Amino acid sequence: IIMKEGARVMSLTDGSSKMSKSDPNDNSRINVLDPPKVIRDKIKRCKTDPFEGIEWDNPERPEATNLLNIYSAVQPTPRSKEDILEEVKDMNWGQFKPLLAEAVVQHLEPIQKRYEEVRNNEEELNQILKDGANAANEVAGRTLYNTKIAMGFVTPQE
Repeated sequence: IIMKEGARVMSLTDGSSKMSKSDPNDNSRINVLDPPKVIRDKIKRCKTDPFEGIEWDNPERPEATNLLNIYSAVQPTPRSKEDILEEVKDMNWGQFKPLLAEAVVQHLEPIQKRYEEVRNNEEELNQILKDGANAANEVAGRTLYNTKIAMGFVTPQE
């Protein structure tokens, strides 16, 4: 679950641009299936600023806000900005980045594990795909029926 603050994650290479899988620079984003070492390396190399301390919501420090938003979004339980700032207030980037990287790795680990389980079980994968197709067809059928009614092609059934 991603909190509202983490709903728009910014690039690791430019804290004022949205993180995007279409960015040609793979280091600008964390991919869900990136191995832990790759995640750690990307966060280690991500753009920060030369200012001392770590602070949230300073318009002159978009990278700081971005990294704190990511950290907040991957917490196992919701935490306030104040609580997180209290934890990191005396850290520099060299101390915070490994903490962030481990939090991201821990957050993605169950997703990656489940992905591997499903990918390695063809029967389960096919059932998931079948269930998804059936659910999509049901929604599409209702939408098509409502569209036909709206256009006057059919009359609603009582």
